[in-house]
Amino acid sequence: MRPVGGARADPPPRVLVAVAVAVITVAVVLAVLGATRTGVTTDEPIHVMRLRNLFGTGWYALDWDYDGAGPGGEGTNTFVYAPVTMLLLHAWCVLWGVEGWGEVSGSAHAYDLRHLGVVLLGMLCLAAVAATGRVLLGHWRWGLVAAAALASVPMWTGHTMFNVKDVPVATGHTVLTLGLLLSVGSRSPGALLRLARAGCVVAGLVLTLGTRPGMWPGVLVVLALAAGGLLLTGATRRAVLLAEVELVVACTVAALALVAVYPRLFGHPLRALPRTSEASSSFLGGAKSDRWYVPRHLALEMPTLLLVFAVTGAVAAAGVVWAARRHDRVPAVRVALVGAQALALPVAAVVMGSDLYHGLRQLLFAIPALAVLTACGMAWWTGRPRVRLRGPAAVVAAAALVLPTVDQVTLQPYQTTYVNLAADLLAGPGSSPDARPGGDYWRVSLPELLEAAPLDRQLLCKATTDPASGRALPFANAGEAFSTSRSLDCREEVNGPLAPDGLPVTRALPVTEFDAVFLGPLPGDCTRLGDVRRRRHGLEVVVSTLGRCAVEVPLLTSTGARVDDPVFGTGAAGDLWRHALDGWQQWPGDAELTATTPVAELLLRPASPCARSGCVLVVTGEGPPDLVATVEGREVPVARGASGALELPVPPGTDPVWVTLTRRSGGVLGLRMSALSLAAPGSTPATEGRP
Repeated sequence: MRPVGGARADPPPRVLVAVAVAVITVAVVLAVLGATRTGVTTDEPIHVMRLRNLFGTGWYALDWDYDGAGPGGEGTNTFVYAPVTMLLLHAWCVLWGVEGWGEVSGSAHAYDLRHLGVVLLGMLCLAAVAATGRVLLGHWRWGLVAAAALASVPMWTGHTMFNVKDVPVATGHTVLTLGLLLSVGSRSPGALLRLARAGCVVAGLVLTLGTRPGMWPGVLVVLALAAGGLLLTGATRRAVLLAEVELVVACTVAALALVAVYPRLFGHPLRALPRTSEASSSFLGGAKSDRWYVPRHLALEMPTLLLVFAVTGAVAAAGVVWAARRHDRVPAVRVALVGAQALALPVAAVVMGSDLYHGLRQLLFAIPALAVLTACGMAWWTGRPRVRLRGPAAVVAAAALVLPTVDQVTLQPYQTTYVNLAADLLAGPGSSPDARPGGDYWRVSLPELLEAAPLDRQLLCKATTDPASGRALPFANAGEAFSTSRSLDCREEVNGPLAPDGLPVTRALPVTEFDAVFLGPLPGDCTRLGDVRRRRHGLEVVVSTLGRCAVEVPLLTSTGARVDDPVFGTGAAGDLWRHALDGWQQWPGDAELTATTPVAELLLRPASPCARSGCVLVVTGEGPPDLVATVEGREVPVARGASGALELPVPPGTDPVWVTLTRRSGGVLGLRMSALSLAAPGSTPATEGRP
């Protein structure tokens, strides 16, 4: 008996079907409820920014992509994403009256609606997985089991609550695979079936490539498999020709739709598409992941029993491909299409050592196909000739669906923090709750974390830890990830996760303490203000922690601190970020820090003899004409040196030196800084007046 491919498998046990229906129901309810309970992630405002730029300039680009060579130029990631999903979510918000066409809202209500739109895309993927399971295994009941296998993966349910860039790609790829499955081996298809499978191909291509264009190699693989597989199915020449023409027409319609939606990229495919895959695979500046990254995270983040069934299904599927190579090739082609979605790009990522980070999230598109293979594995075990094995196999299969679903309920709505029992056991049975793996990388727990917090200090949603001392530092280093490094209060980040809430900003000047969100144990200089806790596998885990940390006064030596210094961004001694205490930001590729808020702070301990006799603080950069500087709460004159740098007198005996910068107009500072240094009084001739 062959329970995958074109043959009908034995129907699943009724208890397994009942469990599958319950699991799907629970997962959908959790996703809908979680969509309005989770916070705004760090990525969502970035895609709002991109959509606004699309309406303004035609480029789905970041604000900082317009510097230098402009969008699509060297050093930008303009071509990594395309606007189809955000346009769909924009239309969804327009439908509900939250946005007008071309007007993109950053309100909390708009984000909640986008979250619900992503949930709908996730439900579409569940339906596509169910249909794929039906095609491969011959029963809609097996389709329900396949959909339940996907719904029971906590990572999937968690991402369907908010992820505007990975869930749509997974849905699009799955719908595309379904359309190709229906194109292979369908004998005498009627007009409705032809229209349905062509529609799946068009919709799948547009949603996948129109969200992440770098997926084109994986899409090309499944299209080539389908086109070649049609020639091997043994159908009549006329039937094969019609199916091939249908496939070409569907691809052409999808291409025209992509060009119409985003001509800046898809209007020049030969020039742009190679750059999309290159940018996606080297997102972190070419930092290669180790070859065991994907297998390791698969073993730690996928529910273990589901993974066992998935491996069984993959082996059984490989057996079908081998056995059908000389006769009925339809099952082999269909299984190969599902296998290609599940394995082609992940294997390529392993071979090439592509940039991968934060677990399996970037490979989320493979999880739906893996769920189909999981159902195939369950069909293989429950269809064994030895009847006495079928009952235990059905019980284990039901447990494989139920156990991770229980964890989803206890983690709600933070399912993206899930790791399996093996990962928790590897952390040690006696590990403290905050030392267990799986923190809230996406910061979706911020609303719950901050609900009872005093919020009377500078607040950072991310902070850096000094590698030498283990102390927390009040800035976030974006590194090579095309984001901003910053010491901004999270409530003042225009594109930050708290921006939709419009929280008031309270400062205690000078800044001697700051509050920051941490994943894992707190640094030694911080005290716990609160945390978000859940249970996983019955163990208590800390999802995120709010800590209050002491500000360490950094020494400014005679050499000063500069943006182009090798230690810049590391948090080590001499790093300019240690002095740019509050209100500063650096865009990718920018050679300066910019004060993007009405108030910015500098902090330093002057080296001798400056501390004894007084000195001049030299700020290399540009400032507004109404700049106001206070040192230790007292206003000091600001002059411009002969080199154009800003100069602030530091009275003798001032240690440490707290500098607060504002404007008399009360507006945003707009001050730009590339270096800080100290000079003896009178050693640098200054021009009169304000800067």
